[in-house]
Amino acid sequence: MIDQQQALAFKTRLRERAKQLRDEVQRTRAKSMEENPGHVAERARDAEDDSFATLVVDTNLTEIERDVEELRMIDSSLQRISAGTYGNCVDCGQEIPVARLKAEPTAERDVQCQELYEKTHLSARTPSL
Repeated sequence: MIDQQQALAFKTRLRERAKQLRDEVQRTRAKSMEENPGHVAERARDAEDDSFATLVVDTNLTEIERDVEELRMIDSSLQRISAGTYGNCVDCGQEIPVARLKAEPTAERDVQCQELYEKTHLSARTPSL
């Protein structure tokens, strides 16, 4: 079980990461406003330029989606810290090793439950071989 000092350190680290992500989202949104397909298409000289403009906008949106998902995970982790359940697997209740939390502070599950979760919740968006 993590102690109060460790919980405070994780809380600080999570909040710092959340600030970084919010800044990234703001920068990407601003960049995306400049690179929206209509605006870029005005400058586009041919179909390839238009396709590239669409790709740039799609990439920006994907970056924002990724950052927002990580922010949700951070918020969930901060709630678990406040509730005193941070560091416990949400599925089996066992302690998540501190080394795992240091590597992935938003981890909700121990390794075994995470592996099972990934196997049973494979989505079409998840790459597989």
